[in-house]
Amino acid sequence: MRCISAFWRTEKRASDFDAITVDEIQYFRFNSGLRNSARQEVREFFGTLIKENLPVSKLIDSDFVTINPALAIHYGIPGVESSSDQFTKVTLPAGSPRGGLMTQLAFLATGSNGERSSPVIRGALVMEKLLHDKPSPPPPNVPELGSASGKPKSNREMVKLHQAQPVCASCHKKMDVIGFGLENFDAVGSWRKKERVGGKRVRIDSAGVLPGGQTFEDVQTLKQLLLAAEHHLIRELTESVLSYGLGRTVEFSDTNEVDRLVSEVQKDGGRIRSLVRAVVLSKLFRQK
Repeated sequence: MRCISAFWRTEKRASDFDAITVDEIQYFRFNSGLRNSARQEVREFFGTLIKENLPVSKLIDSDFVTINPALAIHYGIPGVESSSDQFTKVTLPAGSPRGGLMTQLAFLATGSNGERSSPVIRGALVMEKLLHDKPSPPPPNVPELGSASGKPKSNREMVKLHQAQPVCASCHKKMDVIGFGLENFDAVGSWRKKERVGGKRVRIDSAGVLPGGQTFEDVQTLKQLLLAAEHHLIRELTESVLSYGLGRTVEFSDTNEVDRLVSEVQKDGGRIRSLVRAVVLSKLFRQK
């Protein structure tokens, strides 16, 4: 189970989630118990992938979740026994937007400020943890999204204002559009069709066009596009597990061995347990 430390907890992602102060007046169903369940969900889901030796692509999309009754209620997933707080693998009903890592409460809440969802942070998280494409840090003196306009605007409108600034446009072009695909999830990961803008409720537009020209309408179609980049996910996970095992960052001098490991994992269908085995048997790990 410690492999999840290599993937999700790197760069203090778990503590990032713990540091989010959720507006419990606005999100009155969110409490410490649900926060603990969300933290554990990431571990339990990853544990299911390892136990069943499933492909790493399940981190992008899966037809199941590993949840407890509290999360089942939060996600609106029926049929979960409520007599205990045990986590169990649950097959998702047809048409569910859940599945994979990026529709889990911990991931979605980390991509928020506790009051509003953030397409920018969510897009950056997807790029870094699923696409092996960590965005550059923001330049200094860039105003917060909320200060970009004097009147209420939707998240999408505020991000568009940010993109209009030349210093922001190049980096935001890719990560923001990915975040738009997750906008139907609010700051604590609940599904919604509208967001509050001032005194109104405005319908959310979750469609987008990736830099390569591929279009998506919602989170389901976005996930299908991201699945085409599974090879990037394999490299990200391989490097993360290797870094965790070595107790150091992966260096340029490690490139040939990492390339070999990635190729080996790809030949075996990108399966998680095979990835862990390849890392453990690698020259770098055995000679550390």
